[in-house]
Amino acid sequence: MLAFLPAPILFLINIILIPANSVVIALPIMFLGVIRLICPLKPVITFIEKSNYFLYKIWVLNNRLIIALTNNIKWHISGDKIPLTQKSCIVISNHLSWLDILFIGMIYHGKIPITKFFMKHSLIYIPFVGLACYALGMPFLRRYSREQLLKNPKLRTADLDTTYRACKRIADAPTALINFLEGTRYNKEKAQKAKSTYKHLMPPKAASFALALGQIADKIDYIYNTTLYYPDNEHKPFIDMLKGKIKNVYVNIEVVKSSKDLCGDYIKDKEYKHNMTMHVRDLWKEKDDLLEKLHQEYLKDKQQ
Repeated sequence: MLAFLPAPILFLINIILIPANSVVIALPIMFLGVIRLICPLKPVITFIEKSNYFLYKIWVLNNRLIIALTNNIKWHISGDKIPLTQKSCIVISNHLSWLDILFIGMIYHGKIPITKFFMKHSLIYIPFVGLACYALGMPFLRRYSREQLLKNPKLRTADLDTTYRACKRIADAPTALINFLEGTRYNKEKAQKAKSTYKHLMPPKAASFALALGQIADKIDYIYNTTLYYPDNEHKPFIDMLKGKIKNVYVNIEVVKSSKDLCGDYIKDKEYKHNMTMHVRDLWKEKDDLLEKLHQEYLKDKQQ
């Protein structure tokens, strides 16, 4: 509706509305988080979880309206139809931008339970939003350097302990656990530094996904394998969205039925760990091939 306006004006509108939406929703979530700490009774926790789900839905809906107001987006959605589920589930995705969080919320809105993301621990310090995510029970993962791990080998299991706790909370209330397996946003410079063998992806980190799957595969119905691609906005998609410049968004969804056969002990069972690691690499190879296909289709459409 407003996408015809100059980019500086659209940037001003978005930079006011999107943070304002996050702050307004974050404040009651933070307050409910304090109540939960003070009074951790089951009826109170149940009420808080339902309230958080309602607040999260409002946040997603408001983001959808703001983005639709300032960007003229053409959606290209392919793959499987998203089945509705009230049970917990896992969503895995490649990671291109902070925009992924907004778009995943929009894509799955009303179809799966409240989404919780594996997040970098540094994001907890974002004013309002970081504390709200903590109150929502988002699992925060730390990234340690090789030198830090050599000095303190116990740090190797820190993220795994966080994943265990996230899985335990899934058992308490229906949750969609979102995992960006690459652990960081993709760009060509990062991919070269990581010596990635993929054209469009960073190497996947199997541990958190495999550990979660090993713990809760028999408690969930579906795993949603999501592939995102923004062909017109490869460098700074989030900034481009603020300027009203997102044009094409490609989304592919593969729905995998979960089963108890996927359960296992990722820490102690070496065979299970190996199989899950190879499975994730196969998933990433298929995702990379799909991204190359989408890229070629986009170039073909652009020439016509």
